[in-house]
Amino acid sequence: MSVPASLPAITALARAGAIDRAWDLFIAAGYLELTADPAALAVKGRLLKDRARTGPIPDRAVTFAEAASAYAAAHALSPAPYLAINAATLRLLAGDRGGAQVGAQEALRLLDQAQPAADTPYYLAATRAEALLLLDDLPGAQAAMEQAVQLDPDGWDDRAVTLAQLRAIQHARNGTVDWLQAFSPPDSLHFAGHMGISASGRSEADIVAAIDALLERTRIGFAWGALAAGADIVIAERLLAAGVELHVVLPCPPDRFAAQSVSPAGSVWTDRFYAVLGQACSVVASGHGAAAVHDPLATAHAGELAIGGAILNARRFGAAVRQLIITDEAGGGRNTARQAMMWPTAAGPQERLAIPRDAEVEALFPPEQPDPARALAVSLCILLDGLDGRANLDSAQIAARTAPVADALALLDPAAVRASPGRWDVHLTDLDTALETVRGILSSARLAGLQAPSIGAHIAISTAVTDPASGARVPYGPGEGIARRLATMAHPGLALGSQALAVTMAARATSILQARLYHFGDESTEGAVFTLGPSGLQPDMAI
Repeated sequence: MSVPASLPAITALARAGAIDRAWDLFIAAGYLELTADPAALAVKGRLLKDRARTGPIPDRAVTFAEAASAYAAAHALSPAPYLAINAATLRLLAGDRGGAQVGAQEALRLLDQAQPAADTPYYLAATRAEALLLLDDLPGAQAAMEQAVQLDPDGWDDRAVTLAQLRAIQHARNGTVDWLQAFSPPDSLHFAGHMGISASGRSEADIVAAIDALLERTRIGFAWGALAAGADIVIAERLLAAGVELHVVLPCPPDRFAAQSVSPAGSVWTDRFYAVLGQACSVVASGHGAAAVHDPLATAHAGELAIGGAILNARRFGAAVRQLIITDEAGGGRNTARQAMMWPTAAGPQERLAIPRDAEVEALFPPEQPDPARALAVSLCILLDGLDGRANLDSAQIAARTAPVADALALLDPAAVRASPGRWDVHLTDLDTALETVRGILSSARLAGLQAPSIGAHIAISTAVTDPASGARVPYGPGEGIARRLATMAHPGLALGSQALAVTMAARATSILQARLYHFGDESTEGAVFTLGPSGLQPDMAI
């Protein structure tokens, strides 16, 4: 018998975009009947709000009104500014402007008390801004937002939620949103450049001037890229000097990368590489195995992870993203040009600079050594509770329970699937096929009214070896273990993807499923964890 989901777990699912699953768990746990529990009522309001935002347009006003009533009932039981302000804003979205202003005044009354209900200083100021905006006091709302920013200048996640809420209010009031731009989180950047740069030479000076000019006319706060000798390191140094948060993505662990892509150009570049690496906010390697000295597959995947990292970060904060590419006069180097081609045109602007080579370094670096046995592949782990042999089910019942999984997997190459009671491990080299498989399983189970499985998904470079007994392809690498870990974390009916999978989806601009942050993960998941659900969800709003 499964344990009912907790309210924090349900709220986390809603924030990650798994709205239908969160609502199902809310109902299954009996929270809908807890009409005297302010915590349950607040989560009910949150879920109804999300259902209104993503549901049919004709039904939105009614559902927003129901959400407002839930928040108001929670506030009546346990008065708090955040409950009052959510009830007020939702009344406005339901078309009740007078009720919204009454609720905004109640929120201000609580905020003006000597000791308002516990919340972060940022959210107390942001709540004041929201209430004043509902009361048509735009200068007051701006001043309150300025105070909120001063209280938490780097709280970009909270800021993005607040701005989404304020934009919703302004759209409902037919008001301007231009003034919110001053509070927006900074932009994200992906960068790549060629290696033919002489340390402290004329071309480096040109790059420095170009980067400084870019920083002068943009609001870049986050950046993703590699650190090969030459343009990469020069760009990263200028970004760090400007206070930009740097995320380094390499094709292999740093010491091996330095040996193959930095040190051959000279000790000056090696020293600069490690100096920059020590200031990076994060360092990720796309490949871990020692299958090749210089693996082009890992290099290509590292570029994709860096591109997707910048795009996904901008999407998370509701900010802009751009790419900077520095090529030589002929449009090279090769890896830089490849990353320029990988950039999704709809993601944001791409800037290309042609900086001449003033160092002949190509012959100094080891050649790429492809390994045809290695491939970038998606590992899926599909778990269906109650089929591990303990359940007393006959063959017909087992067939009915497993039908959504069986139907989806029947479309795949049989060698891609390994099955055991209640678990299927799938190895696919095509990302779209993997995502279509996940979507098909979950939607089929929901339509049939059956318990859906838990699914974990990860993308990684692996070596697949055919098992002579079963004919299945068995991947050797980190993909399968992480997919299993994610599947065990997921509630039934939920698909969780790794950070590598989420950023790859962003880089490839797939619309089959959308990845939304679920939690920040740990070493066992190799980074953050994302829900995989329907595309087209709107930006989040505060609870």
